[in-house]
Amino acid sequence: MKKMKKVKNDSQPFISYIIPIFVLPILASFVGLVFYGILSSFDGFNFGSIYGILLSVIFFYVIIRGMKNAILYFIPREECYVEDENLIYRRIFLFKFIFKELRIPLLDIKNIIDKGSKIPKASTRSLVLATFFTPYERIVIETKSGKEYKIFVDADPYTFRNDDDNKFIRTYNKLKEMVIEEQNKLSLRSNFYDNYNRKR
Repeated sequence: MKKMKKVKNDSQPFISYIIPIFVLPILASFVGLVFYGILSSFDGFNFGSIYGILLSVIFFYVIIRGMKNAILYFIPREECYVEDENLIYRRIFLFKFIFKELRIPLLDIKNIIDKGSKIPKASTRSLVLATFFTPYERIVIETKSGKEYKIFVDADPYTFRNDDDNKFIRTYNKLKEMVIEEQNKLSLRSNFYDNYNRKR
């Protein structure tokens, strides 16, 4: 079966995540040198040295966790298309490495749900940092067999930018329309063959 036009998750500001990948290691090295200088100025093991060690550990944890999530969730391209009566989902890094791939039978899909944007607990742009720790896969595919699949990371789930949210909604609508259209084609084809076999 010929591939259909792909539905891509185009709502992610990829440049916003690619730049930190190069900047954060440099920043980590600089801060590491600063902390090393601070620690080396202490004589013995005291409260100041413990505090410095904890700060450095926390800081490096934040950087490594942010970089890991950026590479695994935010920088890769996400796409869906139909092939051989299946909905294919792929998360591809650098156009070559497939981090996640799903193959879901079209006729097994019961519903495709947009979980919607998150409601911020505080009206501050700093909440965007939280997405680096809890990537938000916003679209859920429910199947008749009882399985659920989460796809399409929302890079800005707190709706500070309405334009980005509208773009995500358009992507969701395209995906749902594509699946329903292909399901209808398969159902019509199945009904045609059933009627044909009955008449024989």
